[in-house]
Amino acid sequence: MSEAPSLPERLITLVLQAKPLIFAFGFLAPLIAQSLRALNVPLPEGLSPMIVGLVVAGIWGGIAQWTGRWI
Repeated sequence: MSEAPSLPERLITLVLQAKPLIFAFGFLAPLIAQSLRALNVPLPEGLSPMIVGLVVAGIWGGIAQWTGRWI
């Protein structure tokens, strides 16, 4: 019988499967937010650039996760 994978192996597998989302939220979201601030893009009242960055990066990262490619 094969042995079930250990907890560290399962966690590493889970993290590696979520790489597009980790990249999107960890790198793209702050980059988008800083770009919006630097370019003085007008946003609706009460909406922070970070929220816009998180939404855009989350959608883009979700598509990359689902399709397996960024473009």
